[in-house]
Amino acid sequence: MRFGFLIAAAAALASASAPPASAGLIGNGTNTVSASYWFPSSSVPPPACDDTTNPNCENEKDSMGNTAPTIPANFVLGVSDESTISVGDTKIVITNQAAIPFCSTSTLPCSDVFNGFAFSFSSGVDITSVTTDPASAADFRPIVGGLTFGPTEIFVNVVGENPNAGDKLILDVTTGGGPPPAIPEPSTWALMLLGFAGLGFAGWRRRTAQTT
Repeated sequence: MRFGFLIAAAAALASASAPPASAGLIGNGTNTVSASYWFPSSSVPPPACDDTTNPNCENEKDSMGNTAPTIPANFVLGVSDESTISVGDTKIVITNQAAIPFCSTSTLPCSDVFNGFAFSFSSGVDITSVTTDPASAADFRPIVGGLTFGPTEIFVNVVGENPNAGDKLILDVTTGGGPPPAIPEPSTWALMLLGFAGLGFAGWRRRTAQTT
């Protein structure tokens, strides 16, 4: 009975020592993200965007001036998009700062095909789902079919949208996988070996008792 309890305790401690599996954009803490704004585009843009060579692209910058900051990331106000961006483990929050329509012309409905944001993540990210959070402002949401994604990229088409200053577009992001299996610590190995030793000793006593 005592050895059975010891084995159960060892198993419980072994499982408790391994951190629970979790998946998110942050990953192991080294994942990066680049956020870009496009205005306008004749088609859905690729995730990479260089404002030095493409006049339809504005590279956002975080507070440190990096184009691919480590997640979580806070991107400062963009000159053309008039928005700030916050990227966390499971959410992306785009906050509009000026009541200006997302369109290259003043005529509505907007004739642009794409006017919005593109996010490019490092290879450590595996995006499996992106949805618009219900808390997003009603006048600041992707158009129908305007929210698309890949394992390491997200496109948000808000062409023609006219949000008020302070309105937020919130994206809920789900990723697949998780961290690699945890390697048991020496103390965990010791408890596991003690449990196995208990099993062997219990079996030996049983055989001895039967022989006697």
